[in-house]
Amino acid sequence: MFCVIDIESSGGPFGREAMIEIAAFRYDGEEIVDQLISLVHPHRKVQPYVSKITGITEKMLIRAPRFHEIAKRILEITEDAVIVGHNVEFDYRMIRQEFDRLGYQFERSTLDTIALAEQLIPGLKSYGLDNLCEELGLSRPAKHRAEHDARATLELFEILRDKDQSKGINSFEQSILEGDYHKDKIRDLLRSVKHNRGIFYLHDRHGKLLYLGASDNIKAAINRLFMGDGERIVALKDQSHSLKVEATGNWLLARIKKDEELENSKPPFNRLQKTDLKLGIFADFRNEPPSLKVMELKEAGKKKPLLKVGSFTAANRALRMYQRGKDKDNKLALLNALKDFPEQALVQAKGRQSAERAVFVIEGKQIKGYLFYKLNDKLKSWDRVHHLMTSVHPEEHYLDLLKLGLLSGEFSFLDLAPSKD
Repeated sequence: MFCVIDIESSGGPFGREAMIEIAAFRYDGEEIVDQLISLVHPHRKVQPYVSKITGITEKMLIRAPRFHEIAKRILEITEDAVIVGHNVEFDYRMIRQEFDRLGYQFERSTLDTIALAEQLIPGLKSYGLDNLCEELGLSRPAKHRAEHDARATLELFEILRDKDQSKGINSFEQSILEGDYHKDKIRDLLRSVKHNRGIFYLHDRHGKLLYLGASDNIKAAINRLFMGDGERIVALKDQSHSLKVEATGNWLLARIKKDEELENSKPPFNRLQKTDLKLGIFADFRNEPPSLKVMELKEAGKKKPLLKVGSFTAANRALRMYQRGKDKDNKLALLNALKDFPEQALVQAKGRQSAERAVFVIEGKQIKGYLFYKLNDKLKSWDRVHHLMTSVHPEEHYLDLLKLGLLSGEFSFLDLAPSKD
């Protein structure tokens, strides 16, 4: 069973639009067996450009049903059906968004006639509905009205089913491409990602935290997380309803905040991960300039590493970035600082915005906390640092990770500005 849908929206900022018209035709592969055609009161202004292209005015919507009044019919007409649309991602998002506002999680499989037309009717100059109607002679008395666009899409869909010699469309309907609705859900979740470096939280529809992660590339991390088809991952996909991202600006702060929050919240889908730093980066100061190499700690004997690291990949990346530095004196000073790390220091890294820096506060050769400051502000005293600082539970491996960032050049030491008081 299929349900061919077209929706017109009020326009406006992403996520704040509302449905103003819907047409849905339940189609059994031979004929329309049910239909819904209705204007919808949006509870907000209709953008002028929308009224211009659709002809739908706010006056026309005054007596239109509210979404909650037609929600049950939408559930009935789409039940056990694949939603078909031309750029179906938009129509599906609009329906899910309206149901979200009612506190209901709407999930269906989808099929896009744009992708099907590109595959089955190659060589057209465009695959927009306007051009396809012209090229294929589809009936469409009025553009950008839900009923006429949905009927044209249905007509196109019938043509595509006839051209589909492999019968992939029918097999899609039978199997409903298990997990396809997950892909739609993941796309919806990723649209909310405004910062791609930091911590991300996956919640269920009741706001319960399911999973907490940290990454330099949150979109890629979520895609990797959801790639599996094991029981645990499928359950996480099913239950995930919303995504929240907190920017941190740099990978070490993301790691620290993740560890702190995991300890407090213990999300059910996170697995306990033990930090195991089995490798070391060693410096030979007998050479000029000192030479650096990566070794397993168990093979190093009594040699003391500049820092410990968990993988050859991370170590070699830091070494490559270190080698690109040109100032030999600064390189030597950095290696000496890593060898005999100061008891008290400030180390800066990228902040959440371009005009901001994150600062790690080291005392007793441990990271005791962090703070953010604007580039036009000045840290003039340790008292001010302590007032601004957010404390963290010190872990020995955090200092090694900080040293790795210093070696790579991603982090740098910060001096307190001289006070004029």
